[in-house]
Amino acid sequence: MIAFRAWFSGFGQVLRAPFTTVAVMLLTLLAAIPFGLVLGDRLQTALNDQPPIMLGSEEIDADWWLEFRRHAEGLEATFTPAIIGFAAPLSSLSDVLDGTPRGMAMALPLAVAIVMWAFIWGWAIERFRSGGSRSASALIRAGARAWPRFVAISIGAAIAQLLLYLTIHPLLFRVIFPPLTASLTHERDAFLVRLALYAVFGVFLVMVSLVADYVRIASAIAGASMGSGLAFVGRHWRSAAALFLIGAAILGVLFVSYGIGEAYGGSRVGGWRGVAIGQLFIVARLALRLIGIAAGVRLYERLGPTRR
Repeated sequence: MIAFRAWFSGFGQVLRAPFTTVAVMLLTLLAAIPFGLVLGDRLQTALNDQPPIMLGSEEIDADWWLEFRRHAEGLEATFTPAIIGFAAPLSSLSDVLDGTPRGMAMALPLAVAIVMWAFIWGWAIERFRSGGSRSASALIRAGARAWPRFVAISIGAAIAQLLLYLTIHPLLFRVIFPPLTASLTHERDAFLVRLALYAVFGVFLVMVSLVADYVRIASAIAGASMGSGLAFVGRHWRSAAALFLIGAAILGVLFVSYGIGEAYGGSRVGGWRGVAIGQLFIVARLALRLIGIAAGVRLYERLGPTRR
């Protein structure tokens, strides 16, 4: 019950913090714009060599796209059909579970995301903690003050997750999976085994993520060390895991609704409608992430030390 109370408290706090929500959306947009401009310029150069097409045509020139992908390198190689509509989050989820390498082209965008979210975490914790400041200047100072150690925490978490992909992931899917499915005759059964192994691997990823989250929160609220954040997760792992599962379940509902809507909506969710729905999904994900931060802060304040 304490996890539910913390989540609803976080939900209420985010509703009462529209400035913070809008600021986070603008920051993520600003972080993406430079890469979008670079990709757009390269796409425009490629499109200049494309035969003219009718204005208003909703069809994609598959031959041009195939030729573009054949010669694409670096950032433009990410311009694939998997970026369209529901395929984008589905492809991202598949890459996470399968450990698909992102390539060097994504190294800079990922680094920018780590740096940006380190600042957002400092801002958000100050905004959502009890007695925290509400003024924009104080929140910016809080984000800047926490930024160096939060970047270090994020890098540490990224290294820990990389080690999981180098050790646990191959153990599960290259060593354990083949003998478990060798005698199975139905693809469905093999798929269910794979889902179970995905769940096992997901538990390890979530553990790293939870530890990193509460290390940030403990550091900002109580001035605690990394060991204190680890100890908090160890003592209250049931509440921390329940809080994560609440957010994951809501995100799962959004995810499934997005997929079903696109699958059965057909052309009615294409064009500008499809773009609008995709952007709403991104906004909902950002809002859920802020709710998760606010709820985590509330959980820590209720169960952990809050000295500063």
